[in-house]
Amino acid sequence: MNFTRLKGSVREKYLAVAKEAASHAGHFLIENLGKSKDVNYKGSGYFNPVSAVDTGAECIIVDAVSSAFPEHNIVAEEKGGATQSAYTWLIDPLDGTINYLHGYQHFCVSLALIYKGELVLGVVYNPVLGEMFSALNGQGAYLNDRIIRVSREGQVSKSLFSVGLPYERDSRDFQDNLECFGLLAMTGQAVRREGSTALSLCNVACGRFDGFCVIANQVWDYAAGVLLVREAGGMVTDFQGQTFRIPARRNRLLATNGLIHEAVLKKLHDTGIY
Repeated sequence: MNFTRLKGSVREKYLAVAKEAASHAGHFLIENLGKSKDVNYKGSGYFNPVSAVDTGAECIIVDAVSSAFPEHNIVAEEKGGATQSAYTWLIDPLDGTINYLHGYQHFCVSLALIYKGELVLGVVYNPVLGEMFSALNGQGAYLNDRIIRVSREGQVSKSLFSVGLPYERDSRDFQDNLECFGLLAMTGQAVRREGSTALSLCNVACGRFDGFCVIANQVWDYAAGVLLVREAGGMVTDFQGQTFRIPARRNRLLATNGLIHEAVLKKLHDTGIY
């Protein structure tokens, strides 16, 4: 059965559980902001931290989702479990960990739901601003229950962009991301690096950014935001212009308002970034 054919009450239950879990985790993050934190690091160096706050927020979300839907798969940044269910939740309890650890108040909670390989639900909660972004497949994108749309900017030279960076500094992906940053800084009106992929995608969805690109992020970083951009009328592809799928064969993501998409792709190709 297609997800959109499920009873409205069923779809709304999924959305309600996701929103409530995100809200509770977000409040937990705010309560612990600025307090001393137990921090560990993934990989070499200090580029990819994980704190007790990450795991605490994740436990809140996983407990809420698994209690409501015990048969569903859960893939979370710090842990997860697999069943034979057609449903898989993708959870990022704290997108923007480095921001959070430094007291820079730009971070969020992100949840997405995949049904039989299709991205069907996305929720991103910014607890600092009290902004709850949400989308169900085929039903539009919302910010605090008010519908949102991408921008109507049609010129790259007047566009505001955001760019993400992967953790591994010695990788080709990192260098290509720097190339993207430089390209958009030279050709767009301005470019930002926010440190939260989920919020950057939300900002494309609600028209604050005209475009966003990132290479080599994890699926839980971008899944919810991808659906929000699409449901807000935007376009999300890989750097070849093919529909961006979850999970991605190559994690090279370009999200725009659609109007500038082909022009940005051409600039990427012209500089050899694809």
